[in-house]
Amino acid sequence: MNKNTIFILFLCIAFSGYCNCSAQGVFFREHWAQFDAAISNSSGRMLRVNDAELSLHEVYGKRPEARVNGFTLINVPEDLFELQGAELYLEVWGGHPGTANKRFLVNGKQVYPLGDDGTEEKHCAYSYPEIPLKVEHLVNGQNALQFACDRGKTFWGHFIIDEAAVRCYLKPDHPDLKNNDLHDFEARVQLQSPGSTLPDRVHIRLSYPERYEKSIISVEYFGRHDGFDDNGNKRENDWHGYTHNRKYVNHIGQVTSPPYSLTWDTSMVPSQAGPIALKALVHLKGGFHYWTDVLDGLVFPAGRNNVELYKCAVLPKPFWSRASKPVTATINLPRNPADVESARLMVRIWDGGEGTVTEHFKINGHPYSITSGRANHDLVFTNIKVNVKHLKPGANTLTLLSDTEHHGIEILLPGPCILLRYGKSL
Repeated sequence: MNKNTIFILFLCIAFSGYCNCSAQGVFFREHWAQFDAAISNSSGRMLRVNDAELSLHEVYGKRPEARVNGFTLINVPEDLFELQGAELYLEVWGGHPGTANKRFLVNGKQVYPLGDDGTEEKHCAYSYPEIPLKVEHLVNGQNALQFACDRGKTFWGHFIIDEAAVRCYLKPDHPDLKNNDLHDFEARVQLQSPGSTLPDRVHIRLSYPERYEKSIISVEYFGRHDGFDDNGNKRENDWHGYTHNRKYVNHIGQVTSPPYSLTWDTSMVPSQAGPIALKALVHLKGGFHYWTDVLDGLVFPAGRNNVELYKCAVLPKPFWSRASKPVTATINLPRNPADVESARLMVRIWDGGEGTVTEHFKINGHPYSITSGRANHDLVFTNIKVNVKHLKPGANTLTLLSDTEHHGIEILLPGPCILLRYGKSL
């Protein structure tokens, strides 16, 4: 078993949604791509990727997007001998539904699959893949990444990378850690109340040596539990949270000042069959980042109000509306909503705009806003309160409508979900 295999196993143990064990903290640095239009032939802030045959497509081959080459450079100024592992992290719009076999080549050495985010089966998707890289496939300096895809089942194989970074995991004895007096830094997540039971409001703090307080810039907290698939990796039992324009969102939260503690409202976290876990990402001066070990084995108390997440049994393929063509789906609720004390709608979209439509999304005929209102051509995540009176037992109809001629509103996997917290009498 070589060192790269060992590191990949370490990542799976430390950060997967399915383990019950802890691992020692690990340092990393990340190096973000600066997309250059002169290199990629791609205008704007993103990197576009096309299928191999698009250049001579009789309809789309003359469009400006057909010029893009899916190529970028990422500068990795690291001593590769001092790394214990590496990975590529991406923010990816899944592209035209039906696009297949998304992949990339690193420095001409190996092709890595991005994995299917759902677009191969004609769903709309946005995901944040983390792909372990072999350290020997990197170079010190500019690294060449060539992205590609196949046409699959669509009219034009196409997807977009909004952000890309190479994360480099440092060996514990890395000289830069010693030079920055971080070689013996250690931090861990703690609950301010003893025990492993989580109330509706959980007080979380970071335990660390006091002498390092001035070295810490901020701390991000993450929870692993059953819940809405917010990062689009098709897993509900997972670490929740993701980056948007390189900044973490939809996680437990960020703290920017000592003592780096916060309160996590768990009242709408779904009831769990398995344990909950916590971890923290510590941002340190000098460009260092530190994943803490995992605090696992946490549970909700007996007698807690039941919280359930309900999904669409069947999703339209693709789930989008444009040119005044409505699309519908249903969510079945098995209980009488009169027993519900709180309800929320959770949905991810890629916002191509609602056009002139004033009521673009409805639950049983009642309007709810799920767009940016600006047609920002970006991911928009909505988590809003739902009037319980708008729900009913059995089939609840969700209606999407846009009158734009192009992208319109694309509902991304996992589709709209309704989260219900029931009263204790049940």
